[in-house]
Formats: sequence, structure tokens, C-alpha cells
Amino acid sequence: MEDKINYLKVIVSETAEGERIGKYVLRNYRDAVRSKLMLHRAFKRQEISVNGGPVEETRLLQKNDIIEIKYNTSIEEDNKIKIIPIRICYEDEYLAVVWKPSGQNFKNFEKAIHFNTALKDVNGNRQKVWCINEIQKAASGLILVAKTEEIKGFLYEQYKLDKIQVTMRVLCHGLVSTSDNSQLFLPELTNKKNEEEDIDPNQVLKSIDIVSHTPSNNAHYISRLDLQLHTPLSSVWLRKLFFYHSKHPIIGNSKFTLPLKASDKGLSASLIKLSFIHPITQSLMQIEEEEPAKFRTICEREARFYQNKLDREAEEIRKSGLSEIDIAERNDGQLLAYVLGQKEFYGRMFKVTKDCLIPRASSETLVQATIAALLQQNKKDSKRIIDVGAGCGNLLISILKEIPSATGVGIDISEAALEVARENSRNILLDDNYQRVEWRVQDMSTLGNNTMDIFDVLVCNPPYLDYAKANRRRDQRAIFEQEPAEALFAKDNGYEWYTILSKVALFTVKPDGYIILECGKGMMAAVVDIFAHNWEIDSTYKDSQGWDRCLVLRRRKNYL
Repeated sequence: MEDKINYLKVIVSETAEGERIGKYVLRNYRDAVRSKLMLHRAFKRQEISVNGGPVEETRLLQKNDIIEIKYNTSIEEDNKIKIIPIRICYEDEYLAVVWKPSGQNFKNFEKAIHFNTALKDVNGNRQKVWCINEIQKAASGLILVAKTEEIKGFLYEQYKLDKIQVTMRVLCHGLVSTSDNSQLFLPELTNKKNEEEDIDPNQVLKSIDIVSHTPSNNAHYISRLDLQLHTPLSSVWLRKLFFYHSKHPIIGNSKFTLPLKASDKGLSASLIKLSFIHPITQSLMQIEEEEPAKFRTICEREARFYQNKLDREAEEIRKSGLSEIDIAERNDGQLLAYVLGQKEFYGRMFKVTKDCLIPRASSETLVQATIAALLQQNKKDSKRIIDVGAGCGNLLISILKEIPSATGVGIDISEAALEVARENSRNILLDDNYQRVEWRVQDMSTLGNNTMDIFDVLVCNPPYLDYAKANRRRDQRAIFEQEPAEALFAKDNGYEWYTILSKVALFTVKPDGYIILECGKGMMAAVVDIFAHNWEIDSTYKDSQGWDRCLVLRRRKNYL
């Protein structure tokens, strides 16, 4: 391979006199030598000289010194290629089968294959090799390599004629219960754009073997499948087929896949088996490898989390006093709180129906924050709290139960939800109920119309899900569709109701009062900006998962 040289020649100016050459080059000419480590290697290879002679990188420069750089990038590229891990699964003098790990760029990996498997001529130079099949960066699997042009021609022809058997192991969302292409892939399921061409599953897949099913909180089930594929193989067509034409997209964060969790990387697809006729011996070659350890890790993690959820739900069922639950409803994905008709929140049991949002443990941070804020204020005065979007009343009732001297108003646009809140307040606040709490059907945008109706604390868990983004999470749609949409979704990328609250809060909260808000994951900084003109951060609270969840705001001093 011909050397690639970055060449540079400069004359040192007076301003650089007395500076060490290594520091000077790194500061001014990173386009020639990109890092400190590469610079050190270049000096060691004597690729950097001053006035025609090699120097140490600590050499002090003088005015009018002539620096010459002949940086050999080919050596650095070769060094990178040499450290790429290559696992050879089979090799003889004619061909090889190697394993490509996920995350490895195919072009760089192809160079590493050449370095590790190529034949050498009499002068020790490596001859060219050819990869018969290609695997995208995010996937892993077996690659068939030809060592001579004659072998390449034979294997390419076999691959083109679909005579090389390829098995791809994939993890998919949901319970795949059939291996019949005509039942698994249905044209009416497609949500593709009109300009996308139709994909015939029979042109991509020869057959499907269902290996296992794993229960999952995120996907209901994970299906482990072995796909016998036609060649030449198109990874894009395969992913599009499952993404657009079935209910079971492949797990991954590549295009036309769907992740289980936002933190998951890569693609759950691996070419684990190759079968072909050896071009010289004419014997059947069958090379098979175990699935990547990551597949097993994902399935074990999801099974463990699913079992933990079952254990928690069993405890909730036990606490509910119900001896029997409709198993059919649970199998259909019915949320347990709606089946039970109740949900524990802040140590108390609240009635819930499908008219109201199910209380979340993460929202308990709002109760903690409100109690802390009220304790900072003048303790002699009776405090008034308004719960905006009260739902079943879990926030306001929990706060009033903890602060016996406080009173409150809960507003919601749903009369049905407020009926549930009224029942919860009667059951939990008991005799104090009618004196301490009022429930109103009211839109938050109308707050502030009555300037006499002001509060010490405004607490709110507003709708903040962006429907466009949530709708792409097909694994969560079944959950979203069970709870009232008006309590979940907001326009303006989820910030609609924060903006409205920022406009009415000045007329609703006392000058020394607090706004206490729940924020969606990653949304808190933007919410702070929305309120920044009149309000400043008092404190923040993280939920049990470590996310910034609760934001406490106070009026800016110039507005007191």
C-alpha cells in the first residue's frame, strides 16, 4: 500500500521563539498531526525535523527555524487496523470465515481481515482478499472471505444465486406466534410512506424458526427468531419488513428498528450460521456460532424486571383484599391499577378509575417538595394550596394529610376525575374533608381571573408527553391508550401547559409563594427557561431513578 504523507514546512516567527516544538506543532498544526500521542510517535519515527535534522519534542525553537513535517498517516492507519479484534472461525489456504463484532465499521474491519487472513507472495506482501457478504456496523456475525480471485468468483456466484445458506438470529418486540409469512407480515399493517416500495417477505425470508419467548415489561414479550434469508442479503429490507409490515420490529436503535430502552445501543441481529459448498473440496461447510452474549443479557434483564413487576403486583393484589383477578384482562395488558381500582401513593391507598391518571411513585417528590416549602414559610398562617390537574386527588390529599393546618383547592377539566377525588378525600381526610378541600371543574388557563383567589403553593403535574414522540414507541401505545389522553399529552413538544402556567401563576400565587412542578425526563432546563422572566429556582428533587423530576420555583426578588 502506498504511503500517505501529511507534509508541512513552516518558518518559525519571532512570537514562537523559546516555545517547545511539540507544543508549538500541536497548538498550530493539528490538521497535520491530530493528537498528542500521534505527535509523540511522529517524533519517535523522526518525521519532524528542524533545519534538516531530527529533534526531540522538547527542543526550544528559535526565530527563523525551519520546521518540516512528513507525517506518515498510513502507519497510524495500519496500527489501528492491527488492534481490531478478528476472530477466525474457520480458515484454509482458499478461504476463511471470520466473526465481526457489533459496532465495528465494516470498511475498517475488511482491512483488518486482509491483515489477518491474506496470503503472502514470495516477497512477503499480502495479497488481496474479498468479503463475500457484508454486515452493517450495528450488527454482528459471520463473514465469508475468499483468498484468491478464482475462489472469489465461485463464492460470489453461489451467493448471487442464493446457494449459500444464511441464518440470522434476531430479537423482536412482542409475541411472534407464527412462522407463516402470510400471517406474520400483513399488507394492511404497513405504516410506510407512500413512496416506499412494497417488500415481499418471500423475497427476503426463506423460513422462520421461533427459538424462544421472554416476558418483558417494555415489549410485553421478546421473541428470539432464527431467520433463514435469501441472498444477496439486504439488511435494510429485512429491517423494513419487520418494522413496516409486522407488529414485531427488530430491537435496536438503528433506522427501521425500535429500542427496548433509550439507553440500549446497537442492533439485535446477528448472522450466526453459514452453509456453503467448498469450492475446492466440494464438501458441505457448516459454520455456526453462538449468539452474542448481549442477546442473553437483554433477555435475562427483561425476564428479571418482569418477575420483579409480578412480585410487586402480587403484593398490591394482596393489599387490595381481592382474592381473584381477571387473568384475561392482565394478559391483554390491562393496567393493574385499573383492574384493582386502586393504587398506593405516599403510603395511602387511592381509588382510581380510567377517568384519571394512575399515580406514579415519581410524583411523590412533589408532595415532599410542597411539605418542605410550606415549612419554610410563616408557620402561624394557615396555608392554601392549589393542585392544578388534580385527577384522583392523590397530590393534594397527601399534602393536606401531612400538613393538618393547610387547606386546598383541586381543579381539573374532568368532572368524572373529580368525583374520584371527592371520594378519596372523604375516605382519607374523613371529618376534615369538607372544611379543608374544594374540588372545582376548571381549566388551568382561566386561573388568575379572580385576583382574590390566591395561594401559597401551586402544585402541578401537567401533561408533558409529546404525542408525536410517544406514538413512535409502539411498545408503550397500549399503556398510553388506557389512561386519559388529556392527562398525558401536550402540544409544543410537551411544553404547552408549562407555558400557560407561567402566564397565570403571577396572578395565582402569593408574592412569597412557590410553584412546584413535575418535569418529564430531560425537560427541566427548558421549563426553567419558560418561567425565567418572573421565577427562579428554589430547589430541585430527583426521583428514585435519578432523574430531575420535581422543580420548585420562587418569585424573583424584584417582583416581590
